[in-house]
Amino acid sequence: MKRAFLSLYLLIVLAILGLGWALDQLWNTYQTEREAQPPGATLTEVLQLAGAERPLPETRALVHDVARQGLADVRLIPLEDISGEPIKKRLLADEALSFEDANGNLYHYRKLKKAPYVLVLGEVTPEASRRLESLLALVFYGALAAVVFFWLWPLTRDLSRLERHAQALGHNPEAPLVTLSGHSAANRLGQAFNQMALQIRELLRSQREMTHAVSHELRTPLARMKFALEMAEANGDPNNLQRKLQSVRADVAEMDQLVNQLLHYARFETRPDLLLTPGDMAALVHDLWLRLGGHLPQPPQLYLHSEELTQPVVCDWSLMERALHNLIQNALRYAHRRIDITLEARQDEFWVTVEDDGPGIPEEEQERIFESFVRLREAPEHHSAGFGLGLAIVQRVMNWHLGDVQVNTAQSGGARFTLHWSAQATDVD
Repeated sequence: MKRAFLSLYLLIVLAILGLGWALDQLWNTYQTEREAQPPGATLTEVLQLAGAERPLPETRALVHDVARQGLADVRLIPLEDISGEPIKKRLLADEALSFEDANGNLYHYRKLKKAPYVLVLGEVTPEASRRLESLLALVFYGALAAVVFFWLWPLTRDLSRLERHAQALGHNPEAPLVTLSGHSAANRLGQAFNQMALQIRELLRSQREMTHAVSHELRTPLARMKFALEMAEANGDPNNLQRKLQSVRADVAEMDQLVNQLLHYARFETRPDLLLTPGDMAALVHDLWLRLGGHLPQPPQLYLHSEELTQPVVCDWSLMERALHNLIQNALRYAHRRIDITLEARQDEFWVTVEDDGPGIPEEEQERIFESFVRLREAPEHHSAGFGLGLAIVQRVMNWHLGDVQVNTAQSGGARFTLHWSAQATDVD
């Protein structure tokens, strides 16, 4: 808004100054040419008429000749027709008077020497001058309208393009994004439109994935429950019935866990307002380790490396806690003996690395591991397998921090996840 207002305002001001200067130069040139062409000896003689001692008939003839030629508006008026005693006294005292009427026309009054008449000479603007004034006014406003039109034309063109892309997006969410010039007044609107289009695509993709995953994940426990109920009805053994009921309870718990995971994942569909504060990352990691691994009979050994953490970490702690929770939980599922977590901070940039000595992730699968509902393998028996949403949430949290998450293979052969973000980047956002 400010950029468009300033550009239009400056354009109009510069156009007015430029057009005014050009037209003023043209008018001055025309006036110079007029002044170089005197109206002739007859008009000069009329101007000197009031001070000359000429007979009245000769004066009448001269006035008539000047009026006929259109050189000036010249009239003879009886002195008695002049209203106002003060004006008459000044005319009788041989004083030249000038008056301007309501239309801005200037008239000069002078009494004749030998007759009770007043010579009235009006300054008449030639027809050519009036036409030139009208033409210059038309050129000025026309040029100003053209300047405004050429400023508005790119804006209306870009807005029409946005309208067409919006209509196309309504029919096809995968329609191409709009591309506007960086100098366009609608450039920021175009960027916001593209961001909205990408968010719509992401929401539709997540919806499709969620629908597919829910239908797949729910179908399996439902089929097991139906089979267990049918077997229980067919077999009257109380012990067998008890085992079937336990199986049904396990399937119900699995379905309940899936619903909770989906509801939790849905909360990460929309970007929240980040609350960035400094804090102790080592304390958070230690707390998460106690919560996630404290109930395991033989948890892996945790090695926390925080020597490179030379300053407080700045982040949204509720979101970062969820990201670290998911990474540590994954590490606990697949680690054999140890988990290494390294914390680093250098010049307002932060790194958190979580690696385990488990089976690792194949390089060809490392790109798609962050997609929703992607599971590469089942977890060991002492851990329940997830639903492929944890790492997708980690990536989303890092995107909100304007950072990134990367996965590669650790020296032990396990998986190494690295979170990286900058406090300065998040402040800008």
